[in-house]
Amino acid sequence: MFLGQFQHTIDAKGRLTIPVRFRAFLATGAFITQGFERNLMVYTTESFQRLASRASTLSTTDPEARAVRRVIFGGASEVGLDSAGRILIPPFLRDYAGLDGETAIVGAGEYFEIWNAQDWERELAAVTDPDANARRFTAFDLSAG
Repeated sequence: MFLGQFQHTIDAKGRLTIPVRFRAFLATGAFITQGFERNLMVYTTESFQRLASRASTLSTTDPEARAVRRVIFGGASEVGLDSAGRILIPPFLRDYAGLDGETAIVGAGEYFEIWNAQDWERELAAVTDPDANARRFTAFDLSAG
């Protein structure tokens, strides 16, 4: 499970160092795709295969389903760790997320997100607002048992 927040710099070639505690989960490879807030989402191979399997059942006759498939598959790339624990983020995904310099890597359970550091600061302010969180948590039953 991907947990925590980390700050790393993406280099001029598009390589991003992955936190040490995340690397073991990516040993068999990973997929990176567009997120919903102009961020990126990184899935293990197994998690992405489950997502892809569900997306593949969507009807190609439904325009919304086609759009979802384009986001998932057209906005994705397979990545692997190099010997220094970095992944190479393709230019089209760096452009999409505005990655150039400082980034935030944020655990989200079965995947992690990569954010432009400034965008993450704004998102972090929104997700740590106590009043908004009281409303959010009321809408979901997250009780432990």
